[in-house]
Amino acid sequence: MLERIPVQVRGLDPISEAGVVTQLKSRPELSVITGTDERTPSVAVVVVDSITPSALDLIRALRARGSERVIAVLSSADDSSLLSAVEAGVCGVVSRAEATPERLTNAIEHAAAMEGVLSPRLLGRLLNQVSRLQNHVLAPRGWRLTGISDREATVLRLIAQGKEIKEIAAELSYSERTIKNTLHDVVTRFHLRNRTHAVAFALQEGLI
Repeated sequence: MLERIPVQVRGLDPISEAGVVTQLKSRPELSVITGTDERTPSVAVVVVDSITPSALDLIRALRARGSERVIAVLSSADDSSLLSAVEAGVCGVVSRAEATPERLTNAIEHAAAMEGVLSPRLLGRLLNQVSRLQNHVLAPRGWRLTGISDREATVLRLIAQGKEIKEIAAELSYSERTIKNTLHDVVTRFHLRNRTHAVAFALQEGLI
């Protein structure tokens, strides 16, 4: 027997929310959770006109209540709002004009499988925004989207090669204190145990 994916639908507009609920209730792949159902859905669908502060609050609230994956159904979205939605915890975006029952069900299935959902048009806009963020905000300050700076990445890479603090300081023309402080910043920021853990974490996450 097909195991249904538990999903809930929430919207700022009750009429829009009810419309999507009606669309999804007939799908055999899904089990739509109502307000009286105490189950925690693995996927939530947020129906909003655009990514406003109220929409972001709704997305964060659903995540806080246990919905691991959130899909946003939007009437419109600009580059900045797409990035804000991703930061709030959205794993997929579907245009309301494309939100047929089949398309929504497919998006929910992808979300439940821990995959992202985004149309090619929206993906291009999101990547453009990410590129601008990297080039105009992070790069001028020596930072990357990975969360570590160029200096931190270089120090971790040299530590991974087995070099001592003194050797790294000499090679990079920094003081030993600067190198130690750099390592301490990484360990603290990512809640790591020590420099060995920091190197292992950076390698595992592809940061260096």
